[in-house]
Amino acid sequence: MRAFVLAAALVSTLALASCGQSSETQGAAPAAVGGGDVEPVPTGPVLSGVGTVASLEGRTMAIDHEAVEGGLPAGRHEFRAYATVLAEAPLEPGSRVAFSYQAAEPMPVLTELSAR
Repeated sequence: MRAFVLAAALVSTLALASCGQSSETQGAAPAAVGGGDVEPVPTGPVLSGVGTVASLEGRTMAIDHEAVEGGLPAGRHEFRAYATVLAEAPLEPGSRVAFSYQAAEPMPVLTELSAR
């Protein structure tokens, strides 16, 4: 009986030890989805402005805009634009838009975009 208890304890210990991470994966950082770098999350206050769509290439939208109080000076600036923001927005160059954004690197991120 004593041998059976020792054998069961040994099997349980070995089974639990095999559940841990292998030495090859310890300390390794998880890979980013799609193999690219993870983009930083926008921070700071949400600022709003009005302007005209200058261009849209991929996820980068250029907007010619008036000065944004507490934010960007008047001029053309590029913004990161995600599909959820672009879904209902006017995308053609020359379209007047109202927009909101947050600071991020390498460029600000649009949080809202609508026809004006």
